[in-house]
Amino acid sequence: MKKNRLKEIRELKKFSQNELSKISNISQAQISRYEKSQQMTEDSIVKLCKALEISADYLLGLIDDDNDMKKD
Repeated sequence: MKKNRLKEIRELKKFSQNELSKISNISQAQISRYEKSQQMTEDSIVKLCKALEISADYLLGLIDDDNDMKKD
């Protein structure tokens, strides 16, 4: 299983940690910790997936392709 892809996806979507924090309602400090491999809570996974428009499986590295991910 791959590590979570939070930083990779955030950068692909062209969000700063601060911007993602605002749209996901998760603190910037917590997003930073998640990007450094701290385990995410179920609630945070849901919020991040909604904000980034991706599946939880893709975020967590359980699948390699997320057809729902928009590469704007």
